[in-house]
Amino acid sequence: MPPRLSHRKSTTGCLRCKARKVKCDENRPQCTHCVRHNVPCEWPALATRIYKPNQPKLSNALSKRPAPALQLGLPSPELGGLRVLELRLMHHWTTTTAETMSSAQLASVREMWSVSVPQMAFEYEPLLHTLLALGAAHRSTLLPDEANSLRPVYQGYIDSALRRHRPVTSDLNENTGESVALNAVLLSLYTLFLRSEPSSEPYEPPMMWLSMAHGIRTVMAQVFHQLVRNKSRLCPLLFAQPTLWDRKEQATSYDGPAKPFHFLLSYRRDEEVLDDKDESAYMDAVQYLERLYVAVETHEPEFIVRKMFSGFPPVVPRHFLRLVSDKRPRALAILARLFALGKTVDNIWWLRGIPEKEVVGINSIMPAQWRWTMDWPLILVSKDSRQGNVSVPVTNRSVIDALF
Repeated sequence: MPPRLSHRKSTTGCLRCKARKVKCDENRPQCTHCVRHNVPCEWPALATRIYKPNQPKLSNALSKRPAPALQLGLPSPELGGLRVLELRLMHHWTTTTAETMSSAQLASVREMWSVSVPQMAFEYEPLLHTLLALGAAHRSTLLPDEANSLRPVYQGYIDSALRRHRPVTSDLNENTGESVALNAVLLSLYTLFLRSEPSSEPYEPPMMWLSMAHGIRTVMAQVFHQLVRNKSRLCPLLFAQPTLWDRKEQATSYDGPAKPFHFLLSYRRDEEVLDDKDESAYMDAVQYLERLYVAVETHEPEFIVRKMFSGFPPVVPRHFLRLVSDKRPRALAILARLFALGKTVDNIWWLRGIPEKEVVGINSIMPAQWRWTMDWPLILVSKDSRQGNVSVPVTNRSVIDALF
């Protein structure tokens, strides 16, 4: 008779593995068996341990009183039982990560991120998994020794969040509207954070971030008025300044170049066939980029500049994303300037180190005739741009033509 293989017995495995009497690897939120069989992975409720401190002996009369019934287990929500790691990640979100989110410098928005958002997460499972993923990702940047062990944790949670979130976005309703809208925002933030991770592959533009962030526009277009009408818990963020769509008020305090990036619209224009859709996409992208530039030059608060940076993909036309995906030099030059300006406010975990990587990467695929347009972005990301201005050197068509 062959010897039995010894292994550690799983006592806290998922309910399906217990029912099938197979060893569960206890990988949360979904164990390997459930992933392989493509079935929901449910977990038993967390048992409550009752702490009984040493107490002095009671009189005989008191000691004979019947003890009150004790609740031996916590109610089991549909989201499954929570382990210590998950509790730690949620605690990290509410106490630390929430303060790094968009416009959290405003008291009402900070309270939304730390109090209202966790409440919404318990009502919408994909959002809960996104919060846990972001909490783990943030913690990994603060504690490098835990980074390797946390990476599969936040990857697992984000995979689960995406898998459950996508079907819901096609059927928004009053119950899920605000949670789905917020989850779209946070998923795009996560895809931006992923650009900070090391990669040995040749550079490709950040299409996942651009696409996910542009999806915010699609979701908001469907639910914005409903959120306002219902006084959504997201209202503090929705009404927080700045307004991304119109920044004309900047002109009164700015005396620099009126159109610092418009030369990108005309350079080598006669060599490229552009239809009306192309020209409109480029114009909208450059105009938004120039508003961001003015915000940096006039020393707007960092959280405002970050919000404008993050607002670029949702605001620009989807056609501009196609131009970037096609690696059109004009689109790449615009994108390089977006990240160069992002360098001025990259002292936050989800953006740190990304502007340099993107600008250097774009430079590596830029055609020779357009390579000179990368000089300013490369200079900006090579220094600490928070210590000085980012003024664009005077550039006109005659100077450009003289170079080639």
